[in-house]
Amino acid sequence: MRILLDGYADCNLGDDLMLTIAAKGLGGHELYTPLDKLNIDNVEYTCAKNGFDWYLKVTGSGFLIHNNMGILYRMRDMLREKHYSGKRAVLNCNISNFINNPAEKVIQRQLGGYDFITTRDGASYEYIRKNLPKTHCEKYPDMVFSMPDSMIPDVSCENALGIAVHSSADCAALSVVTDGYIKKTGKKVILLCLDTGLENDVIAAKKVYREAKHKDMIEIVSYTSISDMLGNIKRCGVILGIRLHSVILAARMGIPFVPMSYSEKTLSVLSDINYTETIYASDSFVTEDVLQSIFNAEKNCIDESIIKSARNHIKKFNEYIKQQG
Repeated sequence: MRILLDGYADCNLGDDLMLTIAAKGLGGHELYTPLDKLNIDNVEYTCAKNGFDWYLKVTGSGFLIHNNMGILYRMRDMLREKHYSGKRAVLNCNISNFINNPAEKVIQRQLGGYDFITTRDGASYEYIRKNLPKTHCEKYPDMVFSMPDSMIPDVSCENALGIAVHSSADCAALSVVTDGYIKKTGKKVILLCLDTGLENDVIAAKKVYREAKHKDMIEIVSYTSISDMLGNIKRCGVILGIRLHSVILAARMGIPFVPMSYSEKTLSVLSDINYTETIYASDSFVTEDVLQSIFNAEKNCIDESIIKSARNHIKKFNEYIKQQG
C-alpha cells in the first residue's frame, strides 16, 4: 500500500525515533513523507497532495494547542490530512490538557476523523473511549520501548552522568547537581540536548554550564543524528531525564535513571509501566534529594512484555489495514 508517513520533524530525537521505528515496521509498503527534514532510507519525500491509500501520523504530543492561533493552524492541518487520503490513522499519541473548550472540540473533531488510533498511556486511551466511543482506539507502551536491539550502539560506559535538559528546568539547581556529581565521583557530566530544533535544549544546557563550577568536566552534546545521540547516552552510567524519551531510552538500554517531569505525559507513561520511584518536578526540586537518587539509582530492567507490547502500535496497524483492504 502507498502510505504517507507524517509527524513532527524538527530535530527532536524522540520524534525522529518514533518515525524511524514506524518506517522499519512498515517496510513491506511504499512509504512517502511530506517532511523534507525526515531522512529515512525506505521513506521517499514527496510533494504530492493526494493519491495515498493511508495517511499515517506518528506522534507523541501531537495534539497540543498552545493558543487561539493554534486552533486555526489545527483546522488547516485537518483539511490537509483529508486531502492526502480518505483513510487516516495516528499512532503513539497522548492527549494533554486543553487551553479552552474550543481547542478541545477541535482536537476531538480531528481525532474523530481517524480510522485507527493508538495511544501510549491509559489516560489518553480513556479520554478517547469516553469522548469518541465510535473511534477504533488501542493502548500500548510508548513506541520507543520497541526500539530494535540493532539500533543500540556498542559503546562503552564511562559512568558519566547524563542530564537530558529542557527549557522547563531550574538550571541553577541543575548546575548544583552537576557539581555535586563531579565532586563525589570525579566523572564527567554530559548535558544531552535531545531537541535542537524550535525548542532547542542547547539554551538550557548553556545556562547549566555557565552556573557550574567544574566546567572542564562538563560536555554539551547536541542532537545531530539518532546513532550519535544513542552512543552518547550509552556513555552514561546514570541518566537524569527531563525529556521523556531520555528516560524511555535509558530503560530500554538498561541504564539507571532518575526521571524529572515537566508535563503529565511523563507521569502517565511511567505509571503505565508500573514505575514506583520518585519523579521530580523539573522546575522545583531539592538538589540533595536528586543527588541521593542519582547515587542510589539502580538498573531498571523493563519487562520483555513491555517491549513486546510496544511493538503493537505498528503490528496492529498493519493487521488493521490488511483487514480493510
